[in-house]
Amino acid sequence: MSYYWESDISAKEPSSSSGIKILAVIIVLMLVIAGGVIVIFRMNPLATPPSGVRVAVLDTGIDIDLALQGRVVSQRSFITVENGYDVNDYSTSDSKPDDIPHGTLVAKTVVTNSESAMIVNARVLDLEGSATVVGILAAIRWAVEENCSVINLSLGSTPSFGNPLQEAVEWAFNQGVIVIAAAGNDGQDGVAGTSVDSPGLLPYCLAAAALDTDGTPAGFSGTGPTASRYMKPDIAAPGYFETSSAVYFGTSFASPRVAGAAADLIGYCLTNNITYTPGSIMTALLMGASSMPYEEYIVGAGRLNLQASITLIAQTSVDGNLPVISYAHPKSLPLDFETLFFGDSYQFSIQLMTSGLTDFEIDIDSDTPAVFGLPSHAIINQTGFVPLFVEIPDTGPSTYQADIVFTSDAFGYTGLTVAFDVSEPEARVAFDISHAPWSIDTVYGQFRNLYIELTSNDISVTEIRDGTQTTLATLQEFDAVIVLDPCAWELNDTNPSRVEVFSIPFTEDEKAAYEAYYKSGGGIFVAALSNDSLDIASVNDFLNWSGFAIGYTQVPSEGDPIEITQIESHIITAGVESFDFYGGFVTMPENATALAYYSASIVLASMQDDSGGRIVVTGTNFFIDNWGMLGMYDADDDALLALRIMLWVTHLP
Repeated sequence: MSYYWESDISAKEPSSSSGIKILAVIIVLMLVIAGGVIVIFRMNPLATPPSGVRVAVLDTGIDIDLALQGRVVSQRSFITVENGYDVNDYSTSDSKPDDIPHGTLVAKTVVTNSESAMIVNARVLDLEGSATVVGILAAIRWAVEENCSVINLSLGSTPSFGNPLQEAVEWAFNQGVIVIAAAGNDGQDGVAGTSVDSPGLLPYCLAAAALDTDGTPAGFSGTGPTASRYMKPDIAAPGYFETSSAVYFGTSFASPRVAGAAADLIGYCLTNNITYTPGSIMTALLMGASSMPYEEYIVGAGRLNLQASITLIAQTSVDGNLPVISYAHPKSLPLDFETLFFGDSYQFSIQLMTSGLTDFEIDIDSDTPAVFGLPSHAIINQTGFVPLFVEIPDTGPSTYQADIVFTSDAFGYTGLTVAFDVSEPEARVAFDISHAPWSIDTVYGQFRNLYIELTSNDISVTEIRDGTQTTLATLQEFDAVIVLDPCAWELNDTNPSRVEVFSIPFTEDEKAAYEAYYKSGGGIFVAALSNDSLDIASVNDFLNWSGFAIGYTQVPSEGDPIEITQIESHIITAGVESFDFYGGFVTMPENATALAYYSASIVLASMQDDSGGRIVVTGTNFFIDNWGMLGMYDADDDALLALRIMLWVTHLP
């Protein structure tokens, strides 16, 4: 028997913006297929509606064999020049990229796990396993026209700005269609942090995480939460499929199990004359999921449990009306790795799911209700977000808790618990990500372990996400500010037929605020990259007041990060024998101090003002990303260097 695993994933691409170089082809990459041992879980028999429930499979196409005979009811290829592909290919047979019949396997996963599903084959992925956004948009619209009740998307790409799939998925939802997508295969055993692919991360789409053969979360499965601070994935299901000769792994096979379950729930409703909506089906799936001893940002609501979801609908629907069900996602906050301090602010968006349009009354049961900011009511049409704001006082009790309850007269109640301990911080630091449009550049993404390192050393961490907040008064609330991946290149996909590259330069007011902050004693740490990843002209324009600059050329030009061992003696580098580097060299003013070199070129430098202002500049983010902080590159001292830089710029011993 053959085992198909996804191709090896490097710890991190040399440039997080590597996708911007492929401008001629607007692609959504197929999730890489992987393999392992499978046990197929068959559901309890259901009464199937006469015409079945149509499930659109947007994939590589389908080869209809005995297992799929009589289950494929409509087919169409969207691989056309008009949709942005290089050729017209009207075949609906499986493209078999890398010789793997991906779409066929996904379709079989649906019908194997669903008594009700009838397949609508929409071929969008070509021989290379790529699809254009235009092709996917056309396929979604066609699937709705074909009266599909469920759309399965076992494909995904890195989130981008102006994602046109968001509007398409929401439109399909509003037409009565449930959209299920794979969470993605870039979880890297949780090291990657935020790694749920688009379209799975979209609010009107359920993202399916993968479980391994032993029922534990698969290491490759994408994790949340999202950069926008709401919870993903939504639910977990077995992420593998077995044929007579091979076994395959991937969230590609978790998604169609959830899609099949959605079809069976709809089939149950149709057979029993129960009114349903996409919201009621999604809510039932999450409420019926079996809880698991893992964080929600790994498995969502838990393991798919179709029978429990059916029972839920049966017990909560009266006289065929919509089920009286609601669900709050997540069920608890903060996350297990989040640490809060006196004087901190905290924000998260709670997603509510329910059967229809309703007004939720929101109650806060807490000894300190003023700490927890929520509206008193929220009008939700099947799904929507309620922002939670937590404002911790400068002094007070060391423990805070609130039970938050959302009550609808029409669809019952749901809720979550917010509970945490606080202590006094030694210093306050801000991560300035207002000029970093990459979804990975947050405390939930590739800087999660930097956040953990700082908070475990009693340093409070806050994110600056909006450049309009960058005033001198705001900056002076912090002992130091880390400027992460400033002016990063990103794709604007708003018009999928004309993708544009952009960056977010600093305004004159922002530059003046940083200069004034430094000259008034503030600490600054700038972690940049080369022009392959960042708009270096704009970065250097921002740094102009300091006399520092970043080189345009990427070093090394390709391959893995280099290990820097030419390190000068300084309080910052005490105990540091080496660190990892991939990015641009540093040019510094005469009164600055070079801290490390690669050959004769500076890679890390610092400077101190007479007022006490301190700044450290480097042309890499590799020694402060999750992989560097965990020692997964070559050097052993990345985390130590990151901490010592922050101790120095915050004036801590």
